[in-house]
Amino acid sequence: MHWMMWFFWGSLAILFLSSYLVDVLTRRKYSLTRQEQTLNQNLAQADALRDVGRQSDQGGMF
Repeated sequence: MHWMMWFFWGSLAILFLSSYLVDVLTRRKYSLTRQEQTLNQNLAQADALRDVGRQSDQGGMF
């Protein structure tokens, strides 16, 4: 049972150390809070805003 504890905590430590190493090597390029949108996402957002403008009843004749 002692080896299971070492295996569990060792694998957890390796996971954290490798994620820190990847973070350092990529110079913190990737952030979970701020994600860059792709061109396809930007076009879809602009298309959705245009469609909402077309379907809006607020600027009608009456």
